[in-house]
Amino acid sequence: MTDFPYIHSKAESRPIPLSSYFPHYRTGIVSAWLNNQSMTDGLILTPFASSPQAILEAAREGFRVLVPAHNPIMRFLIDGLAKPISRDILNSALVKLASSYKGSQRIKPLILSLYETDCPQCGGKTSASSFTWSKEQAEPISKTCRCSTCGENTRGDVSGADIAKALEYQDNSPTHARALTRVSAPDDPIRVQVEIALRSYLPRSVYALITILNKISGLNLTDDETKYLEMLLLYAFYRSSSPDTRILAEHQEESSQDDNYLEENVWYSLESALDVWCGDGPGLSVTTWPDLPPTSGGISIYPGRVRELIPHLSGLVVSGVMLVYPSPRLSFWALSALWTGWLWGQEAAAPLRSILTIRNYDWTWMARAIEITLTELRNSLPEDLPYLGLLPDLNTEYLLASLSASSNAGLSLEGLVIEPELKMALSSWRPRVIDQKYFPDMDDREIIRRSGLELLTHAGEPKHSLHLYGAGLAALINQGSLKMPESPPDPEIYFPRLVKDFDENIAYRQGFLHFSKIEKWWHQDLSLSASPKADQVEQTLVSLLVNANSPLPEIEIYQHIYQAFPGLQTPSQGLIKACLNSYAEKDTGDNSAWILKQSDQPAHRLNDLKEIDGILKKLGSDLGFTIEAETPQGNIIHQVWSTEVTAHYNFYISVSGLINKILSLTKEPPINSWIILPGSRAGLIHHKMLQNPPLEEEIQKGYGLVKFRHLRRLAEQGGLTHANLQERLSLDPFTSESPQIPLI
Repeated sequence: MTDFPYIHSKAESRPIPLSSYFPHYRTGIVSAWLNNQSMTDGLILTPFASSPQAILEAAREGFRVLVPAHNPIMRFLIDGLAKPISRDILNSALVKLASSYKGSQRIKPLILSLYETDCPQCGGKTSASSFTWSKEQAEPISKTCRCSTCGENTRGDVSGADIAKALEYQDNSPTHARALTRVSAPDDPIRVQVEIALRSYLPRSVYALITILNKISGLNLTDDETKYLEMLLLYAFYRSSSPDTRILAEHQEESSQDDNYLEENVWYSLESALDVWCGDGPGLSVTTWPDLPPTSGGISIYPGRVRELIPHLSGLVVSGVMLVYPSPRLSFWALSALWTGWLWGQEAAAPLRSILTIRNYDWTWMARAIEITLTELRNSLPEDLPYLGLLPDLNTEYLLASLSASSNAGLSLEGLVIEPELKMALSSWRPRVIDQKYFPDMDDREIIRRSGLELLTHAGEPKHSLHLYGAGLAALINQGSLKMPESPPDPEIYFPRLVKDFDENIAYRQGFLHFSKIEKWWHQDLSLSASPKADQVEQTLVSLLVNANSPLPEIEIYQHIYQAFPGLQTPSQGLIKACLNSYAEKDTGDNSAWILKQSDQPAHRLNDLKEIDGILKKLGSDLGFTIEAETPQGNIIHQVWSTEVTAHYNFYISVSGLINKILSLTKEPPINSWIILPGSRAGLIHHKMLQNPPLEEEIQKGYGLVKFRHLRRLAEQGGLTHANLQERLSLDPFTSESPQIPLI
């Protein structure tokens, strides 16, 4: 396996519809990877339609993306997002719906009247924007209003009338029956599962949604207007379902521990959907299989499962496979069945029937499903095809399931990079060669322990659980220990055993020390490193800034660091930011570029060293200490103050945040030891200490941190004595860059 660098990315600027059901997406990774692979001619296959944003990014970059998606909601979402629609056009369709009638009343005031209440501010009649319900009491307990009379946004307790109005609607009403029948017939075997999914909605929400659906089906609309209203309705479906009311215990999905849940005003959800769906700019070409995208890029959607698509791939040029690994989100699939039936009827919802009957939709099931899918692809696609695996919203089970399944499917891991702070992993794969060697006699547990210890030794600092699990898993994969090709494991036993092996071997009893607040590990056999990876990152970034002839774009800085520290040594975004904030400032002409601070120019810092060294020597001499200057270690100046009566003092002067190097110079237990640094290093050192508890513990044994400016102030004010020296040195704690008023 060859380490490859993390790809700099940015969080999406705005959420997409149904965003909580999709992994948090960061733009830039997919386009950079595809361009690096020089895949310009063939199709990019995305067998798991689990991230609409990844599909759209690839298409916008000019690639031709083939997406098998048997979930009609996913197909509808991808198509809608690929073709931006102006807010005005969407709103015109909503206005047409709002002005239609149900009986003698217009639809909009009818739906708003379902939530009518008294404003907590002025007492006037208005429509509540939401009600908060108590699980225990099974009734609303508070409300929020944007009052149509006084214009205030307020929150208050519900009245008896509010409670009575909410409880008028029951789940045994004809409206509830119609909501079920749009998905499955009364005698359908999956009717029970549909009823379970419908419990995601309060009866009042069901009444409002089905009333609107019935009205849309009776309106004289164009095809485009129908689609626009379906888009707005889909978002209202999403907002009106409460994750806290989902009763899917039979499917072993974790339920929320919150005591309350929210009921949103359905009409206001329709109106808020305008801003979620609207967009501008050119649209993408979206075709339905067998039509393929043009050479300029676009998306072809196969309306079925990937295994149904595979026989049709013969004769097509597939240049690469993009995997955004799925995770077990049963509630999304169950609600997709509901939403599909509501929008397009029972026949459209039929492809989702099987998902409703799955009882153990967990990581064990998901690992097996991923393995089956990738095995079929591996056996059907050309040899030496590159695969990119993305794991957003990363956790240990997600990592173990996705990577073990890929390996068991016959793929060879070429690289793995993990950024725990962003909860993201990137993996690179190729089909495994047939003659790969296996080592059946090796102990998997020993491999896990050894790879974890090697990772920590190389880093010289604690590493995140995801890093240790990733190192162990990569070692198992590359040594062929995960699966013997002639004896496929039982998935019901194999994956739980794999999880257990990691949990039991990255553990205290194996010598690993866990820091639960930051989810990092160290090992009892390791001592503090003089040059941990965090210090190396700092040095690399400073060198880059010092040698730059002009302001550096932020993306270039990050990519330079990622290139220098690839794979499982990838530094966190937080560390890079702390280094930048310590040494650099945003360019006044370009807010996306950084330049070295004037105060951190090498010549300026050398003068600082000389000045602080002189100030310190004079202070010591005035106090009657004998001052001995130790041999400088790089740019670290070491002074020892001593007298025949008092204990001696050690002072270390440095302009960098390389604290570990200073600690390594101490040959005896630290007593009266002080490290003197620029105040601008405070945030960086604070970050390092939080992320490295052994470092923090070592500093707290007897080291004090003093800012340059505080030492200058002490020299100006005078009044230092042997008795007050310790106290005066500690007056401006090294916890932030902000100066504190000395209590003198």
